[in-house]
Amino acid sequence: MKPAVLMMVVALGTCVAAQRATSPTGPAATKPAPPKATSAPKKPASPPLEPLSYVCPMPGDEDVLEDKPGTCHKCGMTLEPVRLVSRWSCATNTAFIKDAPGKCPTDGTDLVRVTVAMTFGCPGRPDLDSDNRGKCPDGTPKQPKYAPRAHGNHNPQHGGQFFMAPDSWHHIEGVYLPSGAFRMYLYDDFTKPLKLAEARPITARLVTKQVYDPSTGKENEIEKFALVRKGSYLEASIGQRSLPARMSAKVTFKAGDKENLFDFTFDTFSKDPAAPLQTTTAPVKTAAAPPVKPGAKKSPAPTAAAPAPPAATPNPSLVELGVNPALLTVPIPETVPEMLSQLRTRTDQIRQFIDRGEFAAVYVPAFQAKDLALALDEHRRELTADKQKVVEPAVQKVVRSAYMLDAFGDLGNKQQILEAYAIFTAAVKDIQSAFPEKP
Repeated sequence: MKPAVLMMVVALGTCVAAQRATSPTGPAATKPAPPKATSAPKKPASPPLEPLSYVCPMPGDEDVLEDKPGTCHKCGMTLEPVRLVSRWSCATNTAFIKDAPGKCPTDGTDLVRVTVAMTFGCPGRPDLDSDNRGKCPDGTPKQPKYAPRAHGNHNPQHGGQFFMAPDSWHHIEGVYLPSGAFRMYLYDDFTKPLKLAEARPITARLVTKQVYDPSTGKENEIEKFALVRKGSYLEASIGQRSLPARMSAKVTFKAGDKENLFDFTFDTFSKDPAAPLQTTTAPVKTAAAPPVKPGAKKSPAPTAAAPAPPAATPNPSLVELGVNPALLTVPIPETVPEMLSQLRTRTDQIRQFIDRGEFAAVYVPAFQAKDLALALDEHRRELTADKQKVVEPAVQKVVRSAYMLDAFGDLGNKQQILEAYAIFTAAVKDIQSAFPEKP
């Protein structure tokens, strides 16, 4: 019996030891468990945020920048906090914002450094935008959003040389083309092309040769050219010169103001970046008719499908959260038919944003349409008297309803947006009915 009892004792001891090894209260529980091979890696910590700056909200005083709260030394307004960051963007299309260098998707050029204001927000909830990181109501982290800043983009837009005027508001770009033409583009402090009314008072000349006169202490202009307005720029034909070519633009921004001097040295001819990709309508292919058997009646020829309208929706990658669509600059065409075509496209874009519930983006095509309507108003005197009476109030309605769409879009009130859109579309139809579709 002793061997049997001994075997039972050994067996019981083995079971107890096994239970202690697996029990949370046993000795093994005090030892740290080895890390699991399948455990997910920890998320990297978010990079530190740039410090807040304090800027003046008064238009024209955006160059006032302080590192602490206070009042604007120019106008006395309370400074507002803003988080300024440096990012990479297309030189001519700052709607595309990236954290690192790369290529612009619209024209293939290298991205350039720009300064933008960064906030954090939730999709479809502009009321939740803040200066700091946080959580959205659904628990997801807020995403960064970018907005343009005055003097944030001093990169040439046409491959030339870019300068800021002493008034800190006007900006110019000089371009010297292989054709021998010198062009001077005019911008505001956001590097947006000046409107016609803003550019009208500007006069300028280009001096290509001058000699200093010690008796008067002034430069005698030996060779100079008047810069003549041609659409969105001023131009003078000076012919091809040996490189490097040196010249000076002397610009007066307002009648009676002091003349401003801008010196240019062109080592090479300027090369305008490739134009942004244009959305075009591909030709509609019709299926080839099957061969007709002898004696069989011919089927009527299929009716050609109507051409598809131009795509009116901007590239989704340019209006997604994190990209400010307000930076989508659209140049004003030179001809009335092109302006009317773009006006139709912007009207369609507004409707699509409303239908998709993207109310915060409605202001983008609305403001673009406003600028087009104002450009068309410059051609109003080319119409008969009765049509001028139609265009003038219609343009005013487009401008007013564009601001209404902007305000109601921020509020997210669809009913008010639709009411403003009805006023907008009626005014657009009046404008289109007054202007001829073809020159």
